[in-house]
Amino acid sequence: MGERMRVAVLCVWLVTASLGGYLATVWIRHGGLQQRTPGVTRLPLWLVLGHIALAVAGLLSWTAYLVGNARGSAWAACAVILIVAAFGFMMLFRWLPSRGRHSQGHAAAERNFPLTAVVAHGMSAAVTVLLVALVVLGRA
Repeated sequence: MGERMRVAVLCVWLVTASLGGYLATVWIRHGGLQQRTPGVTRLPLWLVLGHIALAVAGLLSWTAYLVGNARGSAWAACAVILIVAAFGFMMLFRWLPSRGRHSQGHAAAERNFPLTAVVAHGMSAAVTVLLVALVVLGRA
């Protein structure tokens, strides 16, 4: 059961990464890399790229755990995915509509995200975090 669960985590993580890749593509296609002015974008470049880079690093760490059965890699993946989740929540809260002083960015690239893709990515990410934690803690 343990090996199956570890592979299931990898599969769910790949689904999450695919959905995130789709959102990143939408963001880039609508000029997200060029938008730096506060009020135009609510997603700073460091936050988006940090979220992506850390998610990839965590996925690579989990893959190293699967291939080499190195428990340290699993713990590293767990730590990294928690930081990735925190970055994801920061982006979600910045993406949600508000009446604040930066809410006038109607041309912001992130305004083109389909709601279903954001929800699917978030739900898949939540499942990924939960499964990683369960496997690392020896509960699954």
